[in-house]
Amino acid sequence: MNPSNIVQCLAELVNIKLNLNTTQVSQKEREVAEHLSETINSFTDCKQYRCEEEMTLDLGDKSDESDDNDLDTVYCDENTSKADDEWEDKENVLEPRHLKKYSLEFMKEVVEFADTTDENGKRRRSWNTIYNRYRTLPDRTYVNRFRKYIQQHGTKRQKIENIDELVFKKFLNGREQSLPIHDLDIRRWALKAAHEHQLKDFKASDKWLYNFKCKYNIVSRKITNIITKREISNWDEIQKSEQNFLTQFNKLSSNYSVHEILNTDQVGIEREQHSTRTLSFQGEKKTYGIVSSKNATSHSYTLQPTISLAGQLVGPIYLCLQENQGKMGDIVKSRLFVPKNVVITCSSSGKLTSSLVSYWLDKCLLPSIGKKSLLLSDSWSGQNDKKIYESSKTKGKCVERIQIPQHTTADIQPLDKYYNRQMKNFIKRLYNHVSLDEIPINLYERNNIIKLVSLVHNQLSAPVFNKMIRYAWFACGYTKDDPSPFENINDVCFPHETTHVECEVHRCQDSVFLTCAHCSKKYCFEHFFVDYHYHE
Repeated sequence: MNPSNIVQCLAELVNIKLNLNTTQVSQKEREVAEHLSETINSFTDCKQYRCEEEMTLDLGDKSDESDDNDLDTVYCDENTSKADDEWEDKENVLEPRHLKKYSLEFMKEVVEFADTTDENGKRRRSWNTIYNRYRTLPDRTYVNRFRKYIQQHGTKRQKIENIDELVFKKFLNGREQSLPIHDLDIRRWALKAAHEHQLKDFKASDKWLYNFKCKYNIVSRKITNIITKREISNWDEIQKSEQNFLTQFNKLSSNYSVHEILNTDQVGIEREQHSTRTLSFQGEKKTYGIVSSKNATSHSYTLQPTISLAGQLVGPIYLCLQENQGKMGDIVKSRLFVPKNVVITCSSSGKLTSSLVSYWLDKCLLPSIGKKSLLLSDSWSGQNDKKIYESSKTKGKCVERIQIPQHTTADIQPLDKYYNRQMKNFIKRLYNHVSLDEIPINLYERNNIIKLVSLVHNQLSAPVFNKMIRYAWFACGYTKDDPSPFENINDVCFPHETTHVECEVHRCQDSVFLTCAHCSKKYCFEHFFVDYHYHE
């Protein structure tokens, strides 16, 4: 490429196009010429070149120098009416980002104002008039952009948002009826809504589904509670019973301190916990999980913790083991591990009976309370007998019990609301660790169950969990003071940063299993469980 030819052509173009008279050369003009010279010289060694135009954002021309007919010019790609799986990415290219802030109602208002005609059918309003009324419009082309979008029943983004809203309404309706919903159902609803909105190329792609679920915080959850249609049909009555109970509580609670207001609940635990989810290979036909004993996964024991409104665990935890014929032999009793914070009993089913409730009252509750207490417990028939709580059977102490209505425990029973889940999670952590690390310990054996329950209860009694327990009461509506932020067992006992750290016991090189909630020291499984790391 010859630079002299470029200069000659450039001179000819300037003379023809501009037809200007020459004057004395200024310093500024010389600098411009030097810059052009450097640019032209840079072509000497190049073998190929390409001319490009670069667009930039700038302030729109708000003058009314152009004829009003300029409003009919549409500066947008005709393909913008086409929607597809990647609608969001393409729309960002074809349409300025700031256009998305206008609602369809606003667009209609602007177009209606701009299209107003006089008696002869001519437009009455100039661009200046339109702009003076709608100052957010960058330039005159937006009127026609709005007009075109209205003809297409809104922008693609607005159509997608409408689809999202319709699908989410269906999702809410389904979950309010406790119906199971899967990805396939969401896609089906979305495609039907797209057809109604004439968005023919919409395919409910994986990307759309992912964005939709993120937008509305929708995740896959394991179904943990089963209810009947009758319960759903009586939902208003259930809600009313909740409110009535909270009203009753507010009247009675004024006579008690936060340390005297208690909640107790029975929790069934499988003798051998096993995870229902695991990482595995995509597409495999069957996903297996291993346990030490299938019998242990179908037979359970019962725990009964008690918490106070003050955010503390009250007394020892009650443990009901499953034993043949509902009793232990003398040899078993002589070898039984008996910790300070666990009261042990048994039944043939591993579940409590009304007589065992009386035993809990005598051994767990009464020794741990003052002269009076307000006890909240659910509608389980075994604890509904008022005679159990008469002063003649409570050693002169006043135990006023109020019964949480049926079908409301998930909402207004503090233990059910948050604490029990933390306790179960802790227990499952122990079982999973033993299985994964192939530790030769059978946690479903009697004494290991007792030791496990004792250690878990001891850890959860640490002061660091005070706010967590108080939050359980707050979440049910019993208090107005939110104790958040608080730390749960994952934050305190199983933080991610300790997974590669060694045990703090001298000369132990095993990896950390747990950070103690009391002393904050880090222990491996052997020094926590086998050596029984218990805090007084």
